[in-house]
Amino acid sequence: MKFNHAEIVGNKLIIKGSKSPLPIRITLIAVLLICLMIPIAATFLLMSERKGPHLGIFLSFLFFWGIGFYLLRIILWNTFGREILTLEDDKISYEADYRFFIDGKQNISTENIEVVAIPTQSEATNLGILVFSNENQHIDTVLGAPLDKMMDIAAEINKRY
Repeated sequence: MKFNHAEIVGNKLIIKGSKSPLPIRITLIAVLLICLMIPIAATFLLMSERKGPHLGIFLSFLFFWGIGFYLLRIILWNTFGREILTLEDDKISYEADYRFFIDGKQNISTENIEVVAIPTQSEATNLGILVFSNENQHIDTVLGAPLDKMMDIAAEINKRY
């Protein structure tokens, strides 16, 4: 996901990603709808042939709707995804916000914490991520932002703690 922007609002650091290209999202939505419809169509087909429900139908719902849920998460992340870091006195909380649900909640103690901005794998884009670490815990952000902005944010957080 490309960078949109990162900002500190109150005691929260919010890193937002930009939307992925529309053709990719449309393709993912089409695959999601197919995954949702396959078990329903199979159920209607079996019921029309007067065959009762059996274990295969329930397994197909579980399998295809599990894939559908995973695709829904990917679609939401690539459309609305953002990371929220809450900077409190004794800990920093991380969560990935998919707009309709939140995932990946983690906490790290601020005792002896070090925040570092490191460049992403793609050096051509000049983006960076934040790494929060102390003796026992470690949190990496996923969404990239301009490396110089991330370095400024890391310096500000290090001053705070």
